[in-house]
Amino acid sequence: MDLEIEKTYSELKAILLEKESKIVSEEPPNQILIEHGSLRGVTPKGAKKAVKYEISPHESGTRILSYSSISKDWANLTLWGNIIAGVVAAVFWWIAADMENLVANGTSGYWTWLANAFGYPDVQYVFFMINVTKALSIVLVITIILEILDVLIVHRMIDTFASETLEELAQKQP
Repeated sequence: MDLEIEKTYSELKAILLEKESKIVSEEPPNQILIEHGSLRGVTPKGAKKAVKYEISPHESGTRILSYSSISKDWANLTLWGNIIAGVVAAVFWWIAADMENLVANGTSGYWTWLANAFGYPDVQYVFFMINVTKALSIVLVITIILEILDVLIVHRMIDTFASETLEELAQKQP
């Protein structure tokens, strides 16, 4: 039985190394903990994650359990990226609102200096700034929404890599 577990362990380790996984810790032949993916990954397979495989004897064969989790640095990068994007979107919207107040009421705001040409407000610059800052704000909000959807998908399907690895291992077994 021990020979079968050791063989399974070495085959699993070989598959993981083939898939460019980084071994974080191992207790041969019972457990292996890996990191896979990158901070730039946006798919369940590509996002940075930790996967723990536990190998044990079971009836007449071997049982392998896997546990996957999103890495903390991937989660933090995503969270802080969305917070910063939200702040920047709010600043862009504030700039647009200041410019609209200048056009509608003639009142000067904190950001109206951006529409000055030679010291005086220029109508062309004002409308350009309103349109550009609103567009940038909307693009950032759409990006935040898409990123939230991505996080939900990655979280829900984080076991995809482990499942594919175990399927590949099962195909190599006699």
